[in-house]
Amino acid sequence: MQSTGFSLLLLVAAAGCSAAADRRVLYDRRVTPQPWSVVARASKHQRLHVLLAVQQQNLDALDKKFWAVSDPKSSEWQQFMSKDEIGELVKSKAEDMDAVVSWLKAGLSEDAVMTQSHDSVDVRLSVKDAERLFETEILIYTHSNGHTILRTQGKHSVPQEIGLAIEFVEGLADFPQKRSDKTMPKKRSADDTVTLVAPQTLVEMYSIPKQPAATKVSQGAAEFQGDTSYNQVDLSAFFNQTGLAQQKVSDIVGPYDGTVPDTEASLDVQYIMGVGQNQVDWYWTSDLWMYAFSNNFFNTKEVPDAVSISWGWAENQQCSAQIAGSECTTIGADSQQYVARTNTEFQKIGLRGVSLFVASGDSGANGRTDPTCTDGVLHSSFPGSSPYVTTVGATMLQNPKFELANPPPACSSQGARAKCASGGTEVAVSSAEAGFTSGGGFSTYTKMPSYQKAAVSEYLSSMASKLPPATYFNSSNRAYPDLSAMGSNYLVYMQVSGGFSPVGGTSAATPAVAGIAAYLNDYSYQKSGKPLGFLNPLLYQMYAELPGAFTDVTSGDNKCTESGCFASCQGYYAAKGWDPVTGLGTPVASQMLAYLEKHFASRASLSEVIV
Repeated sequence: MQSTGFSLLLLVAAAGCSAAADRRVLYDRRVTPQPWSVVARASKHQRLHVLLAVQQQNLDALDKKFWAVSDPKSSEWQQFMSKDEIGELVKSKAEDMDAVVSWLKAGLSEDAVMTQSHDSVDVRLSVKDAERLFETEILIYTHSNGHTILRTQGKHSVPQEIGLAIEFVEGLADFPQKRSDKTMPKKRSADDTVTLVAPQTLVEMYSIPKQPAATKVSQGAAEFQGDTSYNQVDLSAFFNQTGLAQQKVSDIVGPYDGTVPDTEASLDVQYIMGVGQNQVDWYWTSDLWMYAFSNNFFNTKEVPDAVSISWGWAENQQCSAQIAGSECTTIGADSQQYVARTNTEFQKIGLRGVSLFVASGDSGANGRTDPTCTDGVLHSSFPGSSPYVTTVGATMLQNPKFELANPPPACSSQGARAKCASGGTEVAVSSAEAGFTSGGGFSTYTKMPSYQKAAVSEYLSSMASKLPPATYFNSSNRAYPDLSAMGSNYLVYMQVSGGFSPVGGTSAATPAVAGIAAYLNDYSYQKSGKPLGFLNPLLYQMYAELPGAFTDVTSGDNKCTESGCFASCQGYYAAKGWDPVTGLGTPVASQMLAYLEKHFASRASLSEVIV
């Protein structure tokens, strides 16, 4: 009996080893990330949303086509492709997709919802199905702020053949990236006049057309990770108190909950609509992170021409569970793989003719993951560090002017010593004055694109003696931001907060710049019937040929973090021309439109010569 039992034990052990060898472990969670806590085992009937990134093909061809349609000097400029044409270009191998779909179908209940695209599979399934498919245990986790999610505990895995067919799975083990509240202004002495920003401030400062766009250009704001939403009553009050025509969001994609409005969402919506007036306005939310958003956005038939994204996190912690370690594997891949795949999605979106605008971050060159500057390296923020998005930094005013002809009622909301500005000298924001520091620097992973090499090279040469130590950054990688705008003391209306409050961040500057882009897209539609698409090659060419399209910002730095300045903090200085603090400067919309007029006229003349 003992011999038989021992033999049986060996057989069981061998079978277990064989079973383990037949599966690829994507992640093995042993620690609960702070400030989350485990509540209980998830109910078998609770629902999850997971996204499987299947291996793609022909990425070189995608890259070539993306740059061709984005380069204003190219004969293929603005010759965008349809969603299906792009999908066919990069679609997964049939054997890979078939294996993934067959495996899922075999393990899913009838109530599961599976959506297959050319290179991914989106699944909404029960906990019971997820635990069976991924051989894992799913728990309920609650954040200290009350937010609740379902995520794995211990190992989760897939069969080896599925592990070879996919790059990663999002939505099983990855926890939401940490975010802070919007920045409130620093307290000033009783004698200081507080400088406020209303839409009229931005119109005056950036020479924005005072008439709404002639065509119905579309624009939208994107939010992430189950964030609560803007409130329509607040939006109506904002327009009323800023003296603007009433507008409504026409398209909402994803979960929406305006009952407890969020400051970030309210800021984004109020200022993209307040600056880019009379557009078709969208509000887009994703319950997951950047890959899931970009994948879902690309695979949607109708999408807006421009999107403002005010979210970001350290590039080297994109798949982080917010525990120790700069590299992570919570999704079955490391951060570099996650960034690369998401960048591919951004290229696919740009190839459709969509402009993406992204905030550069609010914690300087050191980043939010290193608040006291102890890491000995600077942390780039993603997706701001992507070469396929237009990244926006933030400025503030010195020597402000208060000369608005007819300040709206909102400008009187903060007391007698607070006024809406009409202009002044822009400098880079500082944590001492604004409560945050504009992010900027060089990507951790992605090489510098050709469109910015000349501008960045000039900065590196002229500021060589003031750069951080060479070990802190990679000067051959993508440099950001691309441009900036005012980012301090935006008046945002939320009834739950008592009305208007001044808030700030690069997430204030970003929707404002996206709103300005609506006028550029409007002109493009009038001339070519198409949007401008990915803007960076055009912006850097514009800067080289018409520097007056930007106001150069030459004062300030981004050495400090949101937590303050420390002796160990490194960073960059603003300087003449492009710099890693404010980019090319702030926009002069009238000059940008003048440049576009000449550019389209030049292309029309060239076409006539060719014909």
